[in-house]
Amino acid sequence: MRVAFAAIILLSISIQFAHAQPADAELVRLSSVEVAMMPQDEDVTRNGRLRYLGGLILRGNNENFSGLSGLRYVEDDVSLLAVNDRGHWVKFTPRFRGERLIDVERDGFIWSILDARGQPVVDPLHDSEGLTIVGDTAYVSFERRHRIDGFDNFLWETNPNAMSFRSREIFVPREFNGSLEGLTQLDDHRLLAIAEAPGTDGMMDGWIMDIEDGTSEALSLQRVAPFNLTDLATLPNGDVVTLERRYSPLGGVGARLRLIEADSIIPGAVLDGEELANFGGSHTVDNMEGLAIREIDGRVELFIISDNNQNPLQRNLLLAFELMSAEGD
Repeated sequence: MRVAFAAIILLSISIQFAHAQPADAELVRLSSVEVAMMPQDEDVTRNGRLRYLGGLILRGNNENFSGLSGLRYVEDDVSLLAVNDRGHWVKFTPRFRGERLIDVERDGFIWSILDARGQPVVDPLHDSEGLTIVGDTAYVSFERRHRIDGFDNFLWETNPNAMSFRSREIFVPREFNGSLEGLTQLDDHRLLAIAEAPGTDGMMDGWIMDIEDGTSEALSLQRVAPFNLTDLATLPNGDVVTLERRYSPLGGVGARLRLIEADSIIPGAVLDGEELANFGGSHTVDNMEGLAIREIDGRVELFIISDNNQNPLQRNLLLAFELMSAEGD
């Protein structure tokens, strides 16, 4: 009886494990080190409208745990899913003490993004940047060979083999500057994509795409120099947050977040909005490229992640914040 009971328990655990990651995923062992928002003054926890909930330097024993970009919460807002610039999906689970980010679970998973033939995407098709999920379909934007691909049946909780699905190309933008960095869901049938760098008019090109009929309409994002766009994410009320990055040899690296009101996101618009926070100088910051949002216990939380460019002098940073009201409550 005891043997049978143990077998049932092991079977249950194995089924849960199979549903937790794709069938062809590689295990990556993770560790982390906590970091303050301002290492020189660890008591500082506010930056604009953001309240710091903790940050981590992430490390993994797999070389593909690097170059992390687009970021989204999955599995009922328990785990984070990213893409990287080597053409992989990367999934890991943050750990909290109360509302504070303190660590990550030891086991993460990495697996290849597949092309339309079911083969891993390779150079120059593999440089994935933006990620958003609508229903059971994931959408990924790529640079170098600029495009947005769709990945259907994105439901590994019920079908672990679905993570081996193939891509289908849904959008190829006209000529523009930079890369196709920012991607987010506007509603059940529309996506918003914005390019990284400005054109000659000082604006960053963008598109509203209808994923049901395949049409797209242009708009633009007002650039605030010296920042360029790296990601987008949608708040529960439909407003969109931009993640923007700056770098120069003299000025170093920095990042900012901006709030774009939902009502302003219409074809032909020039988008602009309130600055939520600005990071640089003495802040903990790196090449911030991914932004995820979740609503939990009545709070809206923002998570930003850095792309370390496979450079040993850079870091995989994960920073967590609560979005405070404009009144600062």
